[in-house]
Amino acid sequence: MRSLKLWRPKAASRSFAVLSHSWTGGQRPTEASQKVCKALEKALEKVMMHGILGSKSNWNTPSRQLLKTIGPQGWRILQLDHRAHGRSPTGSSPHNLESCAEDVLETLVHAGVPDSAELVVCGHSFGGKVALAVLETLRKQGRPPRKTWTFDSVPGCPAAIPAEDERRQQSVGFVLEVVKAIAGKRFDERSELVSSLQDHGLSQPLAEWIAQSVRSTADGVELSYDIEIVGELYQAYLAKDMWHLFDSSSEIGVIVAGKNRHAWGTKNLQQLQRRHEEGHVEMVTLKSAGHNVHVDDLPGLLKAIQPSFS
Repeated sequence: MRSLKLWRPKAASRSFAVLSHSWTGGQRPTEASQKVCKALEKALEKVMMHGILGSKSNWNTPSRQLLKTIGPQGWRILQLDHRAHGRSPTGSSPHNLESCAEDVLETLVHAGVPDSAELVVCGHSFGGKVALAVLETLRKQGRPPRKTWTFDSVPGCPAAIPAEDERRQQSVGFVLEVVKAIAGKRFDERSELVSSLQDHGLSQPLAEWIAQSVRSTADGVELSYDIEIVGELYQAYLAKDMWHLFDSSSEIGVIVAGKNRHAWGTKNLQQLQRRHEEGHVEMVTLKSAGHNVHVDDLPGLLKAIQPSFS
């Protein structure tokens, strides 16, 4: 097993260096995990990243479930809020995937992840492309993570979807437009915010989920997103093509949501299938899952990624 020397930021090169983060379940190294790490001469760390309009708390249950299996082997799981999400700061421009990757790497340093750590980096949707950007940075140094997993995250440019289909399918783009419509508005209580989101076309489960990201004001509550920055990040996700990372043999795994294949488009799915057949990527399709694979088929998701920690 190779040693991994993490990227270190240049002094005073950025406006902030630390994302809001937490160890799964308040996790701290146990005596057993310390013995494992000592035997391997390295720490074992998994990084979990959410998608647009999400937060690190979205992955509490999946991470805790996974920890039951990999924790005794010495692994810890670090959950992150991307810039302009959750409790993380907004940061400075440019607001793109490369900046988000730098955020992640700086946060690992701050969190005390040692240079010799063995990493598995996972990301859902937008977070999947951030995971690929982290891989690209570390690969240039000759020190890629042990495994990089993306969960229903299109490496290329996602397929264009008609506006009515976006609304019917409650796509990320549609949800983002709804959030933009009520961003900055204040509500007496959270239930009123949920009702307003539903009035704009969101399903109740989605409205409840979005309404988790609120902050208190002097006269009620409002959404906590910096929506302009979130919009920039989403556009960066749509525009960035990262298929070049799959052109050589590497440890990349891709989860495809079977019920969200329309968002990939035929061209992207064909590229993924070809690279899978060539041995450049591990591809797993969860047939019964929609975009939120961790909600729709958590057992299937965990089964797919668990071998990466052996």
